[in-house]
Amino acid sequence: MPRSAFSRRAQRFAALLAASVAAMATAAPTQAETNNAETKNAGGKKADPIPPPDPSFLVMEPIDAPIIDSGRIDGVLHLSLAVKMKSAENAAELAKRMPELRAASLAAAIEFARLHASPYAPVNVARLSAMMAPPIKQLDTGVEKVLIVQVSANEG
Repeated sequence: MPRSAFSRRAQRFAALLAASVAAMATAAPTQAETNNAETKNAGGKKADPIPPPDPSFLVMEPIDAPIIDSGRIDGVLHLSLAVKMKSAENAAELAKRMPELRAASLAAAIEFARLHASPYAPVNVARLSAMMAPPIKQLDTGVEKVLIVQVSANEG
């Protein structure tokens, strides 16, 4: 193919590409336009703003505990916890003692993984919750509830 034919074909392709991008940009609504359309469709009311997070909840970093069977590591138990405190002041006090909270949580998670977890079966969350709550509640009298946000077990 002669070089001039190739350059004409490339120019045509570039023009087509530019035209299609321009058409898509004018046809697609922006995020602000979509939000405005949603508020108009809701009877002219503005959407409620997202409330700030509740300060009485203390979210912990994820915990990974080894699943040990017959002296070898079979898998890993992954879990994320949140602690609901009786007040925001209690949550702030316990946040200062996060290493103690993590140590108690990790010890309970390792014990659960040793006795009841398998990478080949679903995690019994009710039993896990029953084993995780007492050591955490012993740390502070302001702990109202221990919430398991996410849990999984897999080969590790």
